[in-house]
Amino acid sequence: MSNLREAGLRPFHESGYEILDQDLVTRGEVVIWSVDPLIPRLGDLFLVESAGRTFEVEVVELATFKGGWSTTCRTANALT
Repeated sequence: MSNLREAGLRPFHESGYEILDQDLVTRGEVVIWSVDPLIPRLGDLFLVESAGRTFEVEVVELATFKGGWSTTCRTANALT
């Protein structure tokens, strides 16, 4: 995960995704952003592992920008 907060260019993970999960365990919220050309839709589900647990999160907000997208996802509980 990146600790950079600047609005400019940021280093990108080799998988093409960055998952910002610092609020997942406490608030049930995660931000995912990517340069993948396949853009998710509201309501799509992702599985995210964090703090030794697996969470099913749903896309509740979506933003697109030149060359990529970002989502805010929420979950009610952990799967494991």
